[in-house]
Amino acid sequence: MSARRLACLLASAAIAAAFGVGDASAQTISDLTMDLQNLQVRIAAGDKAAYASQAERIAAVGAAIAAANPEGWQSKHETDAAVIYLFSGGQPRDVVRLIESGAVPASEIPLMRGALAYVLGNEAEAEKRLSAIDARRLSLRLAGPMAFAQSVIETSRDSAKAIELLDLARLLAPGTLVEEAALRREVMLEADQHAVERVAGLARQYASRFGHSVYAEAFLQTLAGALAQSGAIDSPDNFSKFHAFFAALGPDARRGFQLGLARAAILNGRFEVAAMAASAALDGVPPNSVEEARGKLYEAMARILTPDYDPALAELQSVAQTRLDRRDQELLAAARGVATFLRAPSVSPAGGPPAADATAMASANPNDATAKTIVLAEAALDRTASLAAVAPKGNL
Repeated sequence: MSARRLACLLASAAIAAAFGVGDASAQTISDLTMDLQNLQVRIAAGDKAAYASQAERIAAVGAAIAAANPEGWQSKHETDAAVIYLFSGGQPRDVVRLIESGAVPASEIPLMRGALAYVLGNEAEAEKRLSAIDARRLSLRLAGPMAFAQSVIETSRDSAKAIELLDLARLLAPGTLVEEAALRREVMLEADQHAVERVAGLARQYASRFGHSVYAEAFLQTLAGALAQSGAIDSPDNFSKFHAFFAALGPDARRGFQLGLARAAILNGRFEVAAMAASAALDGVPPNSVEEARGKLYEAMARILTPDYDPALAELQSVAQTRLDRRDQELLAAARGVATFLRAPSVSPAGGPPAADATAMASANPNDATAKTIVLAEAALDRTASLAAVAPKGNL
């Protein structure tokens, strides 16, 4: 038996096992990539079993490409399928070998090479080969992935055009992993632009359509940090614009997002937003839970710099330290240190604040007692952080 014949038989067996079919040879590459895209629709809907089987499915498509009859590549359906395979997470080496085999028509090679450049991170080559393509003129299955890829290419050059292409990708591929990924990416781009209402609307769409996605939990935590750090949520008014988004989330996801937002807001000095997010997270929280401990910590930290110092200190002291992870235990230690310092007698020989704190105080508005308290607390946090390994003004 020749090596090529053996490879074909092995590829057919792999495809049959992955797709659960009895006659894998009857399926074209186009059929197999359609099955892969359907699997990814299930991933976007939250099917963890589909996610677990994705790598095996991709490998089976790659094996089928290697074993395919050369004459089959004369069909544009098949060459488009190879591009879809790349955009769906396929191995570049499979398509490199296909191009080198000489089986692909010359007219289709630029598109394949452009897709290869994109997945390999060669932005200049990808831009040269893909940016002029009108995704709306492609087959429907390729159009959405192409628009998404073009958006990624444009992001560093023209964010407005990148957002426009993400809108197009969502329009061309509704309900798919392409739409799910495009929404995630577009929300973050709009947050960078401080387009608060746009961010709130897109986030609500994501929660409504893909709140159970395999990628949702990680995305929501990333979004919470980005909103606090960028200042997209920097006031009670902006916070209120996200109520529809909160309502679209399930209870656990909503509480997790609000707690993530509260923590990020604390670390970025946005105490009013932190207090609102923590208070919202504590509404209906299970008693004696990790979530309750986190919510009380963040709320108390936000209120410690306000006229509510005394009740905030009492809440801070009541936080169950053992229910916090290491990072929040360190944050609790730093917060208690600052709270103690704010009411401690001066240690300066002249009766004034330490030199570092005096410098910080000088930068505050002398008529704004709250601002003076905040800069004093930040100076204290900077000193406490060296002991607790907490960066008060840093990222999550």
